[in-house]
Amino acid sequence: MAKQYGVQWKGRRYDPKDWDKGDVINQCISAATSCLYGITEAAILAAGYAPAVGFIHTGKPQSFVYDIADIYKFETVIPIAFKIAASHPSEPDRQVRLACRDVFREKKVLKKLIPLIEEVLAAGEIEPPQAPEESVPPAIPLPESIGDEGHRNK
Repeated sequence: MAKQYGVQWKGRRYDPKDWDKGDVINQCISAATSCLYGITEAAILAAGYAPAVGFIHTGKPQSFVYDIADIYKFETVIPIAFKIAASHPSEPDRQVRLACRDVFREKKVLKKLIPLIEEVLAAGEIEPPQAPEESVPPAIPLPESIGDEGHRNK
């Protein structure tokens, strides 16, 4: 992608404790992946899964978030990061956040994430657990019209 967008690439180098040490492309990638992790964690939580229980990434509070986000990373946020870095942005993190927001809406990423999560979990052909017999519905059910397309209605 560095060649495609005309960006000088020295590798993925950044210091999470010092934002300014990273070059513009690394700042853009960090901002872009952060946006993707946010929307992915929201989908995981909305679907009722644990963000920490990962399969590829392990031992972190967001391991499952990283697993799922990696599936979409190169078709969504990484191209955004390189495109913005190529434009020599004055505020790379802000410009990346706004571009990610637009791409998430355009590609309907939130709407696709929960089915993707369920597809990944079903890869082992394991059926989701049934609700226990003693479970009860919510005391105050949510109206069916609440939320946007990314919310589940089940």
